[in-house]
Parts: sequence; structure tokens; C-alpha cells
Amino acid sequence: MRILQVTSHLEVGGISTSVVNLAQGLVRRGHEVTIASEGGALAPQAREAGIRLWDVPLKTSSELSLRVVRAGRRLRDRLERQPVDVLHAHTRVSQVVAHRLSRRLGIPHVATWHGVYRRRLGRRLWPCAGALTIAISEPVAAKVARDFHVPRERIRVIPHGVLLSRFEEEVPPEGSARLREALGLRQDDPVVGTVSRLAREKPLWQLLEAFAELRTMMPYARLLIVGGGPERPRLEHLAAHLGVTHAVRFAGTLTETRTALSIMGVFAFLPAPEEGFGLTLLEAMAAGRPIVAVQGGGGSKWLLEEVQEGAVVVEARQKAKLAEALRRVLEDRGLAQRLVTAARAIVQSRFSLEREVEQVERAYRECLGAS
Repeated sequence: MRILQVTSHLEVGGISTSVVNLAQGLVRRGHEVTIASEGGALAPQAREAGIRLWDVPLKTSSELSLRVVRAGRRLRDRLERQPVDVLHAHTRVSQVVAHRLSRRLGIPHVATWHGVYRRRLGRRLWPCAGALTIAISEPVAAKVARDFHVPRERIRVIPHGVLLSRFEEEVPPEGSARLREALGLRQDDPVVGTVSRLAREKPLWQLLEAFAELRTMMPYARLLIVGGGPERPRLEHLAAHLGVTHAVRFAGTLTETRTALSIMGVFAFLPAPEEGFGLTLLEAMAAGRPIVAVQGGGGSKWLLEEVQEGAVVVEARQKAKLAEALRRVLEDRGLAQRLVTAARAIVQSRFSLEREVEQVERAYRECLGAS
């Protein structure tokens, strides 16, 4: 099958990671896969996996941008010369482009909704939901049906998956040691870690407040925050206000998080109130990190219910309870190992990349059969 994945860009982030993961899985199953986007840090990884890349100007959040028009024209010309069997769009602007191309060229269009989106006028008038819509969680599916009037019979719930073999490979000890040294962490420092976009909607302030409380119980604890975003200055200011600047490490954006995960004694998951899913949570589980999670809304609440045996879950805005949960997991090796064992089993049985790819492939065949 010839498949064109369309997304805004390939910078580090949840959607881009899931698109590249899916494309890699499809290539392994013998499909010819191309990603059309404005490129980014994950592009080399995609090329190495045998995925073709088409450069189109789609790095915009506005469906009314002239970039969307130019991207559509460039893709139309390319597709007339190099046709594909299925279009699969992953962001709002790419869904608009794929919808127009599908109507003009007669190519089946599948749209994935990666989050819980606002009821903006354009999306309500032109949902561009494809012949089939993939929702990454049950709450996302419910919102797509309720707020954007996509018929339930056209929606397929297909959660993101994780390539287990990638995370089961042991990180070389020297790699972990080098990272600890680069971050100024001693070998025996207990490390609380998280991987997150540093955006206003992500409640990382709760983690900083809980960490300050944890330090009163574990003075040598350190906090490692992996990820970039506009909220970093505000979070750094909060760390200074709490008196923990010397114990907090902001590692910035990393294209490869396995080494960073390997030095975390516990992984803290703090979803946004309207989080669509939680791919970083699954990656930490697959990497064998014990999990402490803060209860969130949207798709993350659904995900936490699915993986509750593999995590300690605390209520939001309860810094004392969060601090105590982090302490327990760091100090109780038996508890940590039980969480790790349960988490890996859950990811393997319910959230493997192989399972996601098989379900997406089934959706493609369904569209082709109906066209």
C-alpha cells in the first residue's frame, strides 16, 4: 500500500513522534510510506527508517493561512506525478489540505484527532474528518462525535502504541553516567524525572511544589525536567522562589529520551486538564520506570484508568500527597519493581506499536474497500 502521512512538522513532540512511529511500523509491514511536512528534528530518524519525506509549508496553526494553500498546490502536483492509495492527516491544517486533495484526486482520506480540541467555527463548519476518523482515546472519540458531529460509525478508537523493543534495549551504563555528569548529578542522587512540553496548560508547577516538599524528606533528591517550551522561564522563577534551583535540572528538548529515562528513579506524569492521551507516560512505562501520576482530565484520565495497576495515581493540586508518593516509590524498591513489572505487561498487551499499526492498517483497507 502507498501511504502519505501529512502533518505540520516533525519537531520533537507528541504528534510528530506518533507520526514517525506509525510510519516506521507501516514500513516494517511492507508498505511504501511518505511523510509530507515542513520537516524538523525527527526527520533524520524517519529517513533512516526508510520513510520518504516531502517538504511542504505546513508549519502554521491557522487553516486560513496562505501556507495551507501553497502546501495543497505543492502536494497536488506531487501526487499527480507520484500517486498514493491513502492520505492520512494528523493536524488541523493537514486535515484541511488532505480533505481538499481527497475530493480533487479521489484518494481516500483518514484523519487522526490527537487531542481534545476547542469548538472553533472553522472546525465545526468544516471538520475535514475523513472517510474514517481515528481518535486516540475514548474521550477524544466522544468529543469528536458530540462537538463536531462526526458519526460514531465513522470513528475508530486507536490509541498510540510504543515500540517495545526500542525501550527494552538496555542503555549502556557509560551513556547514563555521561548524562549524569553533564547534568551535575551524582551517581547516588535519587532523581525524580518527567518529559513534557513546557507549556502553560501543563501543570508542572505542581511537580515543582511537590519536589520542594520532597526535599524536606530527601535532601539529596534531584528533579530532571526534559522538554522545551515557552513556560521554562516561569518554571525557573518558581524553582528559585521555592529555593530548589540548585536541585532542579532543565535538560531542554531531546530527540532521544531513553538515556534520560534511564537515570530517573521515578517518572512523574502531569497531564494537561484536556490532555488527549499521554505518549510520554507509555514510553516511561516501556522503559521500566516506576510511575507516579497526577490525575488529569480528557484522554489522560481514560489512559490512567487503563494503566492503573502500573502507576501510583494521586489527585491534582495535592502537593503533600504527590511528594509522599514520590518518596515512597524512590525508597521502596519492592513497590517500584511491582509497578515496573505491571506497567511493562500493560504496555505489551494493550499499547504496543504493532497493535496500533495493525488497527490503522485495517482502517486503511476499510477506506479502500469503500472507495
